[in-house]
Amino acid sequence: ALNQAWTELQQAAASRGQKLDESNTYQQFLTKVEEEEAWISEKQQLLGVEDYGDTMAAVQGLIKKHDAFDADYSAHRARCSDICTDGDQLIEQHNHHSGSIQQRCEQLKAKLDQLGSLAARRRSRLHDNSAYLQFMWKADVVESWIADKETHVRNEDYGRDLSSVQTLLTKQETFDAGLTAFEHEGIQNITALKDQLVQANHDQTPAIKQRHSDVIKRWQVLLQASDARKQNLLRMQEQFRQI
Repeated sequence: ALNQAWTELQQAAASRGQKLDESNTYQQFLTKVEEEEAWISEKQQLLGVEDYGDTMAAVQGLIKKHDAFDADYSAHRARCSDICTDGDQLIEQHNHHSGSIQQRCEQLKAKLDQLGSLAARRRSRLHDNSAYLQFMWKADVVESWIADKETHVRNEDYGRDLSSVQTLLTKQETFDAGLTAFEHEGIQNITALKDQLVQANHDQTPAIKQRHSDVIKRWQVLLQASDARKQNLLRMQEQFRQI
């Protein structure tokens, strides 16, 4: 009886020792899980910020930061995977906290996936904003080119004699050739970019369409004014020839 009591005492002590070891291992597992959850929580707040940059330089800076986050996220994803692999081993070893270990692993994976979705959404919005700002910048460049040419077509000088009219007509032909070239480079370029953004259902579609429409209207006015100037010069040439 004494032997049996002694054996039972030893078994109880061994069982208690094993449970203490298991609890200790479980606490180490929990510490790692909580560290990752704290990192996820901190990054969730950062990714929730609605700042996507209001200049090309700002948006490029934010995209670079996001690239750095992506690298960080991959490292943490690998770490979480290792933690859950360790958790699975504890479950296989029948750790008496198995139920909690399983639950914490599932929670960690869910939080990580949610962070991944937030990151993908932010990346997409940053690239959308970059495309929008690029379009607006190109539209500004095109409009500034048009504004520069408007002074030429406003010129009221139609020549004093046949020779000066013909010189102005030659200049006008060169000017019109410049317009044709620009139509292929500048105008078609921003129209293609506008179509691409609109087809992709860009958030800023109304603003993109409006900006494009304003530029095209100004372009049409320039073309009409240039044609009117050419017609006036041709009439003047005809008049001087009849003298």
